[in-house]
Amino acid sequence: MSAPGIARAPAPGIVAVAPSRILELDGLRAFAILPVILHHSWPKGSSTGFLGEAGWMGVDLFFVLSGYLITGILLKTVRETKGYRNFLIRRSLRIFPLYYLCLALFAAVAFARQDPWAAMKDWGGVGWFVVYLGNIRAAWVNHLPPVLSFATLWSLQVEEQFYLFFPIAVMLFSTRNLKRFLIACIVAAPALRSFLVLFVPHSAIAGYALMPCRMDALAMGGLLAVAFRSGERPRAAIPRLAFLIGGAASAAIFWAALLRQPEGTANDPWMRAVGYSAIDFTCASLLYWVLVSPASGLSRILRWRALVYTGQIAYGLYLLHEPASWTARKLLGNVETHSALSVPITLVASFVAAALSWRFFESPFLAWKERFQMRESGNVRLSRSQASP
Repeated sequence: MSAPGIARAPAPGIVAVAPSRILELDGLRAFAILPVILHHSWPKGSSTGFLGEAGWMGVDLFFVLSGYLITGILLKTVRETKGYRNFLIRRSLRIFPLYYLCLALFAAVAFARQDPWAAMKDWGGVGWFVVYLGNIRAAWVNHLPPVLSFATLWSLQVEEQFYLFFPIAVMLFSTRNLKRFLIACIVAAPALRSFLVLFVPHSAIAGYALMPCRMDALAMGGLLAVAFRSGERPRAAIPRLAFLIGGAASAAIFWAALLRQPEGTANDPWMRAVGYSAIDFTCASLLYWVLVSPASGLSRILRWRALVYTGQIAYGLYLLHEPASWTARKLLGNVETHSALSVPITLVASFVAAALSWRFFESPFLAWKERFQMRESGNVRLSRSQASP
């Protein structure tokens, strides 16, 4: 037994757990971003094509993690003096610099190549993304942007809309009423998506990309934060069982969608109606399992150094993996997007670009966040430094 106050040495390859940071959450973020990258590079039409097709579900894990982390921060800080202001400033310093840099680069490359710029103009223009309304435009025209670098930005629009309005709910509601509000969001999102499936058949992108239609994932994460603040701690077997049940339901819905359409399973009617919620429940159960079992084998795996680092640079990986992959494939002789070579090329190029971004661009802005410290109280198990996409 270790002496009080003395941290045990971590096993080789595992990062020591610091009190101010939950490394398992970085590991989970790695498991969110890697499937997304594979979704955009995995060979199609092969016997393993379903692995790449399922990768879009990584965004749901991002949403659940974001809901948990942001709600936890808000519960502890937003009612303090200048809490809401400081929250928005800190979020802006984390999100905006790289986002707008990438947006400018994407627009410049599209303009230089002319055809992508014309396609974006026909779609509605880049301006929708400047004001974080690109997901609304996509829902209106029922089509994601024709240029893939822009097409991945919809989830950031969803999160930013959540960041903007949800703090108001936290300020207005008591903890009990906030829990009721979050449960209402969890129920309302699949109801809204089901309504669109039944009565607005040409609305696949609305159900996929609009914040009210995806707020169940964010709300499930938020509900976990509220539960932890309230001191609710189930036995580890309960979230583990919930994960198995949710995973089985998600897999069944996914395979049924895959049989109907081998590509585009995210737009399957049953997937939109109830599948997203099943996936979100699975992700929330996985998060809860990790939070209540820090000594489990799963948590130890999530603390592996490679996974922790991948989670730390996940925001850059998400924004940069498409342009980095395109650039590398062009330099290596126009390698096709979904080919056997595309996967390793995309992974290497993405990690190089994201690592450089983290070291030389994002980190200086993160240092500025400390000028806007937020007073904290309560017992939500999270780290402020991890509350990023």
